Amino acid sequence: MKTLYRKISMFLFLLLMGSGSMILAQNKTRIISYNILEGMKSDTTKGKQDFVKWLKSENPDILALQECNKFTQKSLEDLARSYGHTYAVLLREPGYPVALTSKYPIVDVQKVTDNMHHGFIVAKIKDLNVIVLHLSPHKYWKRREEIDVILSTISASAQKERWIIMGDFNSLSPLDKDNYADGKYADRLKEMAKKYSFHENLVDGKYLDFEVQKRILEFGLHDTAKEKATGNETKGNRIDYIYVSKDLMPLVTKAQFIRDEFTATHSDHVPVIMEFKDKK
Repeated sequence: MKTLYRKISMFLFLLLMGSGSMILAQNKTRIISYNILEGMKSDTTKGKQDFVKWLKSENPDILALQECNKFTQKSLEDLARSYGHTYAVLLREPGYPVALTSKYPIVDVQKVTDNMHHGFIVAKIKDLNVIVLHLSPHKYWKRREEIDVILSTISASAQKERWIIMGDFNSLSPLDKDNYADGKYADRLKEMAKKYSFHENLVDGKYLDFEVQKRILEFGLHDTAKEKATGNETKGNRIDYIYVSKDLMPLVTKAQFIRDEFTATHSDHVPVIMEFKDKK
């Protein structure tokens, strides 16, 4: 009888532990932002199966994509469904559009292309206010104009909390200034400007521009990867970010770049991942 009692007690304990683990897992939201280089052209498998396999292993709840070249709304929906996201929104079909996919309904969608080089999407997912963007790759002054539109969009919203702004900002953070002190990155941009006459990425043709990120920080948004840095990060030219509003930052448990065999070979950008605890 005692043996039976012990077995039942152990079974109930394991059941409760398992349920507790599931609850803890469900209490976190996992988000990835990724510039997939011209529609993930490096994955030549039918249905982008290498990309799908990688996404399944990472298992994001929300995925922000940039450079969804050659996708249609239908093909994006089909791809998203193959990695477990029932919902998907594409900014537009031509060009270098951004996109958003999710396990949860994407509602109150705004697609903004006016006065933008590429454009951005604003949407609601659960109780989150989400923006996925891709700023101009060629002109520092255009990026300044674009970020003013985006920050003004947030200011004009009735929603003042639970904002996530992510994507390819094509701009440098003043928090990373030390990474550029040797002048090598500025020299690289000077050479690019000689090669391509439409490149205006240096202020007065000489100076790195930190103004876009400065405006974001002064607006009160938080650079999650910087604030959650461990000190072991690879130093480089960081232009991809996930920002959150002040109220969300204390809930963020993880924010970093994903460096693995897949991301090393499939894009010229490295994806950013963020996890945060859901409200109780």
